[in-house]
Amino acid sequence: MKTLTSTLTALSIATLFSFNAFAAEPEVEQDVNYGDPTASFSTVGISANKDTTQLNGMVGFGANIFQLDIAADNKTGDLNGRGRYFHVTDGLGYSVDVLADANSQTVLGGLIYKFQVTDNISIFPMLSGGATQVKRPGEDNKYDRSGLAQAGIYAMYGFDAGHWIYANPKTTYHLKNKEFINQIEVGGGFMVTSNISVGAKVEYTAEHKNQFGTMKADTVTWLQANYYF
Repeated sequence: MKTLTSTLTALSIATLFSFNAFAAEPEVEQDVNYGDPTASFSTVGISANKDTTQLNGMVGFGANIFQLDIAADNKTGDLNGRGRYFHVTDGLGYSVDVLADANSQTVLGGLIYKFQVTDNISIFPMLSGGATQVKRPGEDNKYDRSGLAQAGIYAMYGFDAGHWIYANPKTTYHLKNKEFINQIEVGGGFMVTSNISVGAKVEYTAEHKNQFGTMKADTVTWLQANYYF
């Protein structure tokens, strides 16, 4: 918990400094589909599944986007978080992600490119690399560390009314375990009003091995609601 608190505090301070640095940049006024992972907009929302409740926040300053997600286990109250800085240019974006909970921390840097296939169909190839560390059970301040490489593709259909559906298959290679972790996420959003959406997504992770043994395949369903401003 102490590690998570320190990580989120450092991330919040860095985000505040970044806000000051980029606030002077003019915002680009444009119609966006809120399912577009490279679109710049601001939102607050909530996501939930049977085990976890998550608060979601994002602020876009033109080409610079800042995101913070904080989740709590519904039974234990244990926290985990994700902070992200994302920069977009014409079609190309790059990002830095920090993920943390009481027992693990991960940092990823990545690239994403937008191909506008038609007015409604967009394809986004993604490539990331980074590192992770996981605390050894029963051993204070001792971690197993490894490099990570991740590749994926995000495919989206944006309806003219602003609704969207998407699929996001990806694979992550864990260098120390020499193991691929294969995942797919599918979902969508429905615009209830011009600035409120509801949605759902399903995350599937295939069976894989890690330092604790074989992890069984897992499927998690999320419900979401967001307000845009």
